[in-house]
Amino acid sequence: MGETGGNDDDGKTSANMLRNTPSNIRRLADEIQQCEGRQKYLAQTKSPSDGGDVRWYFRKVAMEKNEVAANVPRAETVEKSDYFRFGMRDSLAIEASFLQQEDELLSIWWKELAECSEGPKGSPASVSKSDPLLQPFSLETSRSIKPDDEDRVGVPVKGGLYEVDLVKRHCFPVYWDGDNRRVLRGHWFARKGGLDWLPIREDVSEQLEFAYRGRIWRRRTFQPSGLFAARVDMQGSSPGLHALFTGEDDTWEAWLNVDASGFSSIVKLGGIGIKLRRGYAPSRSPKPTQDELRQQKEEDMDDYCSQVPVGHVVFMVHGIGQRLEKANLVDDVGIFRHVTSSLAEQHLTPYQRGTQRVLFIPCQWRKNLKLSGESAVEKCTLPGVRGLRVTLSATVHDVLYYMSPIYCQDIIDSVSIQLNKLYLKFIKRNPGYDGKVSLYGHSLGSVLSYDILCHQETLTSPFPMEWIYKDQIKYESCTPNDMQSSSSCHVSSNSGGQDFNTIISSAKKGITRVQSESSLPEMRVEESNLSETRNHKKHGSLPLIEQVAVGSDHGEALASGSNRIDEENCHNDENNTIKSLREEIDILNARIKDLEKVSKGSSSCKNDTLKSYTPLIKYTKLEFEVDTFYAVGSPLGVFLALRNVRIGIGQGKDYWNNENVHEEMPSCRQMFNIFHPFDPVAYRVEPLVCKDYVNSRPVIIPYHKGGKRLHIGFQEFVEDVASSSQVVMDRMSSVKGKVLALCQVKDGDVVGVESPEEPEVVERSYGSIMMEKLTGSEDGRIDHVLQDKTFQHQYISAVGAHTNYWRDLDTALFILKHLYRDVPEEPKAPDGDTKNEVKQGTGEYWHGWYNNNEEGTDDDLPLTFSNTKFVKKFTRRAKSFIGP
Repeated sequence: MGETGGNDDDGKTSANMLRNTPSNIRRLADEIQQCEGRQKYLAQTKSPSDGGDVRWYFRKVAMEKNEVAANVPRAETVEKSDYFRFGMRDSLAIEASFLQQEDELLSIWWKELAECSEGPKGSPASVSKSDPLLQPFSLETSRSIKPDDEDRVGVPVKGGLYEVDLVKRHCFPVYWDGDNRRVLRGHWFARKGGLDWLPIREDVSEQLEFAYRGRIWRRRTFQPSGLFAARVDMQGSSPGLHALFTGEDDTWEAWLNVDASGFSSIVKLGGIGIKLRRGYAPSRSPKPTQDELRQQKEEDMDDYCSQVPVGHVVFMVHGIGQRLEKANLVDDVGIFRHVTSSLAEQHLTPYQRGTQRVLFIPCQWRKNLKLSGESAVEKCTLPGVRGLRVTLSATVHDVLYYMSPIYCQDIIDSVSIQLNKLYLKFIKRNPGYDGKVSLYGHSLGSVLSYDILCHQETLTSPFPMEWIYKDQIKYESCTPNDMQSSSSCHVSSNSGGQDFNTIISSAKKGITRVQSESSLPEMRVEESNLSETRNHKKHGSLPLIEQVAVGSDHGEALASGSNRIDEENCHNDENNTIKSLREEIDILNARIKDLEKVSKGSSSCKNDTLKSYTPLIKYTKLEFEVDTFYAVGSPLGVFLALRNVRIGIGQGKDYWNNENVHEEMPSCRQMFNIFHPFDPVAYRVEPLVCKDYVNSRPVIIPYHKGGKRLHIGFQEFVEDVASSSQVVMDRMSSVKGKVLALCQVKDGDVVGVESPEEPEVVERSYGSIMMEKLTGSEDGRIDHVLQDKTFQHQYISAVGAHTNYWRDLDTALFILKHLYRDVPEEPKAPDGDTKNEVKQGTGEYWHGWYNNNEEGTDDDLPLTFSNTKFVKKFTRRAKSFIGP
């Protein structure tokens, strides 16, 4: 091995060398070229069939559970549509890691193949348990990384979203639970009747490589077919499969063939065989297919991601509907990722794209979350319209679960834990990351993200919907079953100024005395009934009953019971005496329980608190600071309105004229609320921040093709012309007043000279300050609305509006431009000014984010309407005509 491992004598790199950092990525190509193990794979002859380029592939279809790589593919060569190539730089990274542990990996691969091979009679090979060398192969025993899939770190590929485990020959997703895909090292290739060279399975490729290094063609003999060639039988493959080498050193050629008595899935009987070559060769097809174009574009994108460091991470939190069969957040985020990458090529400068890239990571908080109420709901579901009920259960029920104090904690924990888990995974693979982190919340996910951001300083909060039960708590929590609500929270005035604790303690002492009295031996009762009566009076049972029963409805009953006891004692009826005493004990115990209830109720009313009733929600501290929070298609507005919550810092009760209003502020630098005008789930947020924006229209998100759609532009054009006309009329009225004043001065009238008025300083409202705190600028806005299509009915748009954000071009471009807002369009000039600033200063070439002359690529009607220049020109000419 070469010196790619630093100071290690064996030449192996440490685990840090495989991390997805820009410095490591740049070293890969140089390391491979300098690696000694790479030299033996270079071309050693001048034959056209010889080459040294190795490419790695991944399988399109996912592997089955517990399926080993030795069983895939089953054929010696792969089909064109079954495997896709990794990008050039990803292949370099995988190959560099392979060369650093080549001997160990090949040993593991061959041992795995031996276990999967069939015996002489076609049955699975038997393994002797007594021989330790023949024990079943365990990947964990030979792996240099941990066996836990959560902790394994492989070679980063495809922008760091996937990694390759070379021991298992798996490509697995890093940030979500997904299927493993088989990876294949392409060193020997075959051409099956077409123009493309397809990779051969590793075991066959290694045998061909061994024959190549031994220059097997020098030992040519006449074959039964009459061909003068060297034959190499393939072990562990189809019966009769062999390779034929012909020619000289600089003209050698090879074919893969099968005997007439054998069978192979790649060679037809009677065929001449399949042409082989060593090393990768590009396709020679004059007209590439759509799959080839798509693969080439994906390779280019992977190469771009491997060279540009991550500067912004966006965690995308889903909303309702992820339990549906066809719902898949990973696919939705993948679509959004492809849309943004395509738009970045069109709307970002090469300098911006080369400075940083954005990594979109899905947060699947609902996938592994099991709620105890789901099984009960399933049992209660009616059989009618089963499909509709299942859809509602998988969508709307998530909102109900979150509004329940029983399951709210589980949902909050699931989102918080998943976010921290994803961030720690990213930091583990990108040490020293100093970029930004943002949150994208869709539907219910925006409400969950918002609640988590609002409780980063105070990690404990009452259940968000406790206000619903506030009125009922005042009555239910402090009212005994037998008391009136008007007197439930106060101590009766007949208690003589004593509190409940004194009454209860006295009652308990009386019970103890009565119990001790009632437990006297019968012999003592028989000896002296009169003494019993005196002892009973001495202990004061009657005064005790009167003291406990003050202000209660039971006083008369207790007094009459006591009188009966005296009468019975006078008649020497010891049995009735004991029975009456025990009845008193029961009455006193029941009365004490009532008094304790009243005591608890009065305490809760005096404190006026809901702590004993309202459950507390514990929030988890995030491991990162959030730069921007994107609420997309969000019902956050209605959630906050139902909670009687406003967005603020807790000083706006006078501003909102409501003493019961609650305020909270999310822990983020900036917040956006993006919605479609016909999305039935989305609501505005700005009216809950500042009252001045109740009648203000949301900011229109620009059309990705430039300008505004036809009907939107025309509507704004009419409104702008009307407002401009009003300005002109106001100006003309002002000029008319000045002319009349001048005429009066010429007539000799004395006109008082008006002192110039100082401009009034308008004090900013509390709501406008909160808007600035949430947006980062004084004139910033939160609510941003998409443009509906020109020729589409509102109700038709509403059907798919809530789920279309993932693939909406306008939404993707708006977020993309904001993520790159701090990156200049061009590098700074020597004088410190950027070219972009020069364009903005002149105002001649710069037109904001969008190029109105750009041609679109989608199927939407390119109807746009630009009126800004016309309105400005109209206003400017009117002002010049009227004069200053």
